[in-house]
Amino acid sequence: MNDLRGVFIRYVGRLFAIRFVGLLAFFVIVLQMLDLLNRSEAIMAADGATSDSIIRYITLRAPQIVSQFTPFAALLAIVVTLSTLNLSSEIVVMRAAGMSVHKVLAPIGVVCAIVATAHFVFHELVVVGATERLAYWEANDYAVGLKHDSATRTDIRVSYDGEIVSAASAARTTDGVRLSGVVIYDLDEGGLARSITEAKTALFEGGVWRLIEVREAGGATASATRRATQEWPTSLNPELLFALTLNPDRSSLATIIRQIAQLERDGADEKPATTSLLSRFSKPMATLVMPLLGAIAGFGVARQGNQLVRASAGAALGFVYFVAENLMLAVGKLGVVLPMLGAFFPFAMFLIVGFAILLAMES
Repeated sequence: MNDLRGVFIRYVGRLFAIRFVGLLAFFVIVLQMLDLLNRSEAIMAADGATSDSIIRYITLRAPQIVSQFTPFAALLAIVVTLSTLNLSSEIVVMRAAGMSVHKVLAPIGVVCAIVATAHFVFHELVVVGATERLAYWEANDYAVGLKHDSATRTDIRVSYDGEIVSAASAARTTDGVRLSGVVIYDLDEGGLARSITEAKTALFEGGVWRLIEVREAGGATASATRRATQEWPTSLNPELLFALTLNPDRSSLATIIRQIAQLERDGADEKPATTSLLSRFSKPMATLVMPLLGAIAGFGVARQGNQLVRASAGAALGFVYFVAENLMLAVGKLGVVLPMLGAFFPFAMFLIVGFAILLAMES
């Protein structure tokens, strides 16, 4: 009997793994084609662009799609696998052989644990770097032969110390830090712009920010004045600027940890960065919940004719999980809830719901 159960376990695990790989490949191919249709014109508009530019875009974009849709593909693969086994009465045979619900789901859970671990490693080693390089390439209009510069930030947006600062780019130089295309909004107590300062360049040298080719407008008449250079009195130092503008989706875990430490030292809000750090662990863990949510699709008498309803219910539970996950992450990054709650509350809540469903089916 134990040998028979081992055969069933390997059989179920293999069926799920094959369907998971097939569905994930399907999503990546279809979504990559749709994304490429939307981006191909901009990619080929760069001087000297060839088919190599398209291939480069695919190699940088495809890892993002794989990482994003891995839990979703796992959910649908579970629903399809369990529905197929139920319709062919194979689950009835397993239960008749003395296998409980959790033993039927065990091989799927093992494969999901392997997928979750591989997802985490793949995201950290491949997706993060690809995302950073793609964002830099997009910011430079898909220029052909462009070398990636990890020391340069693009599309800067910072709100700090009563000012909103935007810049086209920020780069470290041998003498300090250089911002280009700078716009500074000086806010009053009510949050309205008192004045707007535009500068071609901002240089941080010798502990002081200096604006070059300045145009400033403010006051009741909003008249503009121009200056060749002007000092920028702000407490926004370069290290804090780079910490505030760090995109966690494009940074390694070690870099995010250093960013959080920098924000804490400068008294800035570290909750968005902490939530993003924790989400790097919670998102791959979503795959671990999928067997519990999709289990409802596989248990029940097939001749009752409600297999489609059960499969739809399992898929719907998974969709609700993804919505709740994105909502709580957004709320956590806004600082409304604690970062731990924003990152892991959906996982904990749906884990309880999944075990409740499992116990109900078991009894």
